Amino acid sequence: MLFLLALLAAEALPSQVQMESALREAVSAACPKSHVALDPDLTRACQSYVSAVADGRASVSGNAVSFFASLESYEPAPMAGVATVSPPSNADRAIAQLIPPACHFNRAGIAAATDASGQAVACVLVADHSTDLARIPGRVRSGDSINVSGTLGEGLSKPRIFVTRPNGEVEEIALESDRLLAVISLREKGEHSIEVLADSASGPQVTALRRVFAGVAPPDKPPKLALAGTGLARVEALISQLRAAHGLPALQRDAELDEVAAGHSREMVRLKTFAHVLPTDGTVGDRLRAKGWAFRSVGENIGLSDDAASAHEAIANSPAHLANLLDPRHRRLGLGTARGPTADGGEATYLTEVLASPIIGSKDPVGAVAKEILKQRTVKGLPELTRDPMLDYVAGHEVRASAMQDNSHPRPGATSRALAEEPNLESAVVELYVASAPDELDGSKSLAEPQWTRLGVGAIYASSKQFGPGRLWVVLIYAR
Repeated sequence: MLFLLALLAAEALPSQVQMESALREAVSAACPKSHVALDPDLTRACQSYVSAVADGRASVSGNAVSFFASLESYEPAPMAGVATVSPPSNADRAIAQLIPPACHFNRAGIAAATDASGQAVACVLVADHSTDLARIPGRVRSGDSINVSGTLGEGLSKPRIFVTRPNGEVEEIALESDRLLAVISLREKGEHSIEVLADSASGPQVTALRRVFAGVAPPDKPPKLALAGTGLARVEALISQLRAAHGLPALQRDAELDEVAAGHSREMVRLKTFAHVLPTDGTVGDRLRAKGWAFRSVGENIGLSDDAASAHEAIANSPAHLANLLDPRHRRLGLGTARGPTADGGEATYLTEVLASPIIGSKDPVGAVAKEILKQRTVKGLPELTRDPMLDYVAGHEVRASAMQDNSHPRPGATSRALAEEPNLESAVVELYVASAPDELDGSKSLAEPQWTRLGVGAIYASSKQFGPGRLWVVLIYAR
């Protein structure tokens, strides 16, 4: 009996405290210059995952871990590590193998459980945490409101908050200033996705992504997705599974983006250079503009390995590339491979993934722009603006001339021409913007100035050597 008890103790699963201690030791050894904090949300996600594996509701896979992370945490792209260990008493010894070697993380969560076969399943989640948000509950009653408040990370500014409603409608939540503070009403029953974007040196960045279920229970197991096929078909399925695990819609495959991706892969082979920017084809934005593909958002991932699937696996293990795959703004996908020599003399498959969202033009761009400007004035609690037909006429003339000249600044004398058409006006100001959609005009400088009483709008879609195809050119004239 004593021997049996000793054997059971030797094979017992390490406690949560022991697992967390092992995590600290592994991080200290592998990443001695890093300061990593234990994160309760990521820990709770790992605990939910290993419990689901033990109950047979989830498989042993990184995508399954990511699914539970999307239910418990607002980190937009945490990295997952998972392993099966036998005997269970060795679960804490596997931790060092589950930590990303690049050490680009400052938060971590961990848990372990024993599955039906008697093996231990160990889970580690890490994230490069920057933006701090007050806790957002993942489950509320239909009709409840939630508060979103916090502090942006270093190097981030100009926060914007978007909510994807259960019916798929995307709504931007107005902020009174550059503070990250808003109250969001969850009036519909179902899943709402809350996204926080901020400006960084490299462009807009998704800093937080939270799934909130109003009046319905969250799912308790990852969605099923068949991963049949090989090559690019399998890569597409893996991307769809990854996005589904985070509550994001699948990306629509786009033939033109496929051509762009394949062309860049071939060019990397030709130059024996593995890079996003090449001297011959420029950036991914340059390649899309050359193709005449008008985009609101664009991202690119590249991978190099023996085949397309393993190249994608390397991509998904990079936080920056993973963030591209999970960017909620993207709607289309292009994939392309080429096989050839590498810089070190070997041979490999070059994979390019292009993720983008197209510009979809309005049939009435003037009306759409005016509606957005007037709505923003109301949101800010400012006096209404009256549309002025003569100012519309001047704004229309100015925007056509500016687009034809590919000039992104108001033309000299534009203000004088506006005042000449309306002699009873005291003053006016003219602003010109080149945008992707009307909702990008909330940065209009004069929008928040209460002295203006009249508005003129000119808007057309036009291509530009400077800004690319299908851009929305807008002239706004504020006057009183």
